[in-house]
Amino acid sequence: MSSPADALFGLTPARDEREAQVIVVGAGPAGAATAYHLANAGVDVLLLEKGSFPRDKVCGDGLTPRAVKQLIGMGFDLDEPGWQKNKGLRIIGAGHRIELPWPDLASYPAYGMVRPRMQLDEMLARHAQKAGARLMERTSVTGPVLDATGRIVGVTARALDENGRRAGDEVTYRAQLVVACDGVSSRLATGLGITRRENRPMAVAARAYYKTPMHDDPWMESWLELWDGAPGESNQLPGYGWIFPCGDGTANVGLGILDSSSAFRTYDSKAAIRTWLAHTPPELGFTDPDNLVGEVRSAALPMGFNRKPHYRG
Repeated sequence: MSSPADALFGLTPARDEREAQVIVVGAGPAGAATAYHLANAGVDVLLLEKGSFPRDKVCGDGLTPRAVKQLIGMGFDLDEPGWQKNKGLRIIGAGHRIELPWPDLASYPAYGMVRPRMQLDEMLARHAQKAGARLMERTSVTGPVLDATGRIVGVTARALDENGRRAGDEVTYRAQLVVACDGVSSRLATGLGITRRENRPMAVAARAYYKTPMHDDPWMESWLELWDGAPGESNQLPGYGWIFPCGDGTANVGLGILDSSSAFRTYDSKAAIRTWLAHTPPELGFTDPDNLVGEVRSAALPMGFNRKPHYRG
């Protein structure tokens, strides 16, 4: 039986569990939000995720007012425990501390948020499920399926076990529309010949969680100067740093560097974050290695729409 969305989107109903009107590859914030809005409109959506929830992603965990507006529009109650609100961004550099409040606009909330990706991603994926999206975890998409005209009509995928190893034969899933939200390596985009544009920036970031008294500070901090010793008396490190209070006793602390930096190829981001934090004010708690929660992790961060075109076949 067709739904009003079938006529709206020009889609026909799926015939079995390996078919959908739309396949979304990747259940991170982009994929989960896409799946939620489509499912909420009555579209049959298959959401394929190679990991299993809860799962972590290297990120600053900061949500600007634009992102907050999207969460409100999806029906999240941001007054519930776990959401850490902030007033804006505190800039630190060249001996100055400048507090820049989020703009007070009618079209956006006047506050930002912090929520660890370990929690946020699962919340968004489950929200899409509740709206009707069919979420399949531990399902690694291996490539696109094309018809005789070169149009993408589905994807191939393999089931994975709890250790991320292959746990079955390759399976084909079919849909009239496929949305690739599969992250930095994007096997689906690569399979379609959409490779990274080298003239667009790429960054590498390292991130850690530290116990700190500033865990409920009302400002997110951006450090525009990083030092390998006493500030102003040593060598500057390339890149920028951040401290985003999580409100749970910890802060997300990280730094990033662009590939346009001359130091990019020899840069050890994990070592740099420890060097920087070792010379921050002791009262913040970052100089004490016992305050480190978990491990320092790093990841590549694409930016500037470095895969184009955004639509093909």
